[in-house]
Amino acid sequence: MKPSFPDFPKQEFEHRYARARAMMAEQDIDALFITEKLNYAYLSGHRSCQNPIDKIRSYMFILPKDDEPTLITMPFEVAQVEETTYIDRIKTIGGLTGHPEFIIDTLMSLGLGKARVGAELGREQYLGTNVLSLRQIMDGLSEAEFVDAAQILLDLRVVKTPLEIEYCRRSAEINAQAQVHTFENIRAGMTENEVANVLRARLFETGAEDLTLLCVVSGATPSTGIVLLPTDRVLQKGETVGLDVGITYKGYCSDLARTASVGAPSEELSEFYGWVMSLRRSCDAKLRAGNSAADVIAVCDEYLAAREMKTMGVGRVGHGVGVETTEYPSLAAFEKVPFKNGMVFACNPNFANHFGFINAEDNWAITDGEPDLLSDPMAKLEIPVVDG
Repeated sequence: MKPSFPDFPKQEFEHRYARARAMMAEQDIDALFITEKLNYAYLSGHRSCQNPIDKIRSYMFILPKDDEPTLITMPFEVAQVEETTYIDRIKTIGGLTGHPEFIIDTLMSLGLGKARVGAELGREQYLGTNVLSLRQIMDGLSEAEFVDAAQILLDLRVVKTPLEIEYCRRSAEINAQAQVHTFENIRAGMTENEVANVLRARLFETGAEDLTLLCVVSGATPSTGIVLLPTDRVLQKGETVGLDVGITYKGYCSDLARTASVGAPSEELSEFYGWVMSLRRSCDAKLRAGNSAADVIAVCDEYLAAREMKTMGVGRVGHGVGVETTEYPSLAAFEKVPFKNGMVFACNPNFANHFGFINAEDNWAITDGEPDLLSDPMAKLEIPVVDG
């Protein structure tokens, strides 16, 4: 039955399955056993509000190498699955107990009792089930072998299709425009929480589905780090206010940051912000197919050495963006993966100092030429002014 409200056409999922199965064949994996909520949604098309908040129920997706996928969900989710996905093989667990036994029986019925099963066991993966339940499943399938499928999942999601990129673009446009609106409608004397409320309202008015990150940072930052969550601290003229925001649109994220001066900026602040934007634009220019994170880091290191400075020490100057606000790969020296057309990145070398949290983060899609700006309007090259 054709769904009424899918996020993607059926060909999009067929493409994902074909790529996954090709990688499974290379690693001699018979099936993927997926439990984490975002991997589950990416492969099934089922975006559930219940899944992220309910730790007693099982949401799982099984992709055999040579058979149709199977989805395990709750009875009350079946209508949503039918309306939004192309999955025909749906199995439901009605009770709150006995899930490992049900899953064992399901895998056995699919002929996977002696299979080599790929699971989310490694890098940048989290399980959507507890460790004891997973052990019970593995013990109940003693003739099967459970192996790490992390790299398959990372490689599968890292290159976006044109429609995925358009969802990232719309997410980023909503985000960027809401941050401009916020700077235009806040003033000294407001609290960080009041600033956050202005921002939230605009985001949801203009199409954001969910917030994944909302930081409001005002004033100089302490030596121990940044107070990222908004508080009742009052904005003062002569300091900065920074926003760092993640939202979703049709399940796809953006991650953008902007910094403004509350009142007219000092010459020192204007100069430093301009230098940060020059650094960031030079890093942005390296976001093209054939380059790698090392090329971005080399530019950043050159700028820092010339000024005898360091970044905040978080280990990277950016990251991938997709169904997660921050996802593989990092823009970090240890990452060797070459940039390919369709990858999406947030690039943001940033600094916390006596000026405040100085950050200007945009989102870009990799192309053969100049990177494709997704977050229009881009962060301004000169520091914006609030309540000027």
